[in-house]
Amino acid sequence: MAAFSPNPLSLSFSNQDINQWVREGEALERQRVADETRRKEGLGAGGAGGHSGGSGKHGALGNAKPRFKTPYLTVSDLKKPAKGWREFFAADFFWRSYKVPRTLTELKLTLDGNVFEFFGNYVTLAFVFLCCVLYNKPKALLGGYLLIKLWAWVRSFDESPDSFSYKTRNLSATLISWLVGVHCKVTIAASYAVLVTFVFALTHGCLRKRDAPGPDFGRSPKRGKSALGKLRLNE
Repeated sequence: MAAFSPNPLSLSFSNQDINQWVREGEALERQRVADETRRKEGLGAGGAGGHSGGSGKHGALGNAKPRFKTPYLTVSDLKKPAKGWREFFAADFFWRSYKVPRTLTELKLTLDGNVFEFFGNYVTLAFVFLCCVLYNKPKALLGGYLLIKLWAWVRSFDESPDSFSYKTRNLSATLISWLVGVHCKVTIAASYAVLVTFVFALTHGCLRKRDAPGPDFGRSPKRGKSALGKLRLNE
């Protein structure tokens, strides 16, 4: 292969190399499945004919090992911005863009592809959920703000990590953070936001079809209902 084999150092490669490796792997997998299908169809041609060939094709496709993308997320993937929310929710063709997977393998592939494609959107939603939770819990919001200021003050000192003052200051900040987190329930609020994000990402990632139609700004079914759409239709 022109790229590389999966290894723990994959984070050091660029997003283009990862995508190239995934495409080459998928092409090789399709070629292997096609060769296996033709071989089984050839073996069954003298017996059951077309029925045997069809079952051979189904078996080859069923035995194909799925290839997942999320284990090869790079640093650039983690930093990529969110895509358009209209595309993320497939708002233009909503009922055609979601379905319940029929098999566990299909569910895993759908979730894996959506997480890889819309990782930036899920991170943004996690931040929004956290802000909503903290807004409903002012004490947790105040505690989180105090912790940010506390650790910013601790890191403002330019000292050796082996010095006594550095260790004393970090130990004190750790104890204060623990007390503030327990009293203000910062950890509970953050855990609740993570749980809500996980449930939403799991539901959306499993149900949104990978081949869902993208936003069609010229022929959107909702275009005629908008003020701009009515104006253009009248023209």
